[in-house]
Amino acid sequence: MMNLIANIVMTVSALFCLVVFLGGDITKHREMGHSNTKYSQWLRKSGELLSPKRLLLLVVFFGSLTTMAQESWIVVMILAVALLILGIALLKGRQWKLMERDKRTNRMLSIVLLLVMLVGIITIACAYVQTNALFASHIMAIWALMFLLVTPFLTMLVAWMLKLGRGVNGPEQHTPQD
Repeated sequence: MMNLIANIVMTVSALFCLVVFLGGDITKHREMGHSNTKYSQWLRKSGELLSPKRLLLLVVFFGSLTTMAQESWIVVMILAVALLILGIALLKGRQWKLMERDKRTNRMLSIVLLLVMLVGIITIACAYVQTNALFASHIMAIWALMFLLVTPFLTMLVAWMLKLGRGVNGPEQHTPQD
């Protein structure tokens, strides 16, 4: 029972961090004029993908894959607390300013969260049918962490999707940088 609760806490803390990281990534993408080319160049030049906060996410991800995390709820709770501290530190430290909201950023955030939920629900359903609730909850935590690791790429994917659906989604928002 404690393992199930620990996996749920881990998933919630990973989703909290996912929203915080997505807010920063979408804001930076907006500052780059919603251009995937400029954003990917910034990612390479800034070293953002190898920053300490991203490396901590990688450690938590690999830590949750170990058998020790699968068998000990205390290890999962320690990893979940590390994620919560990281998310709160990013919010309080104002390392990334809060996401400026417009129609395009709202659509980008909504689409990413919808993709994460859709993949998560399908994965959990398949895992639950094959085994049990404990394994499904562990898989859910792993998926949330995996999406957290790739937020810059999810941001570029959604921007590309919005560019394809320009006629459906209305005119693009242009910034002075274009």
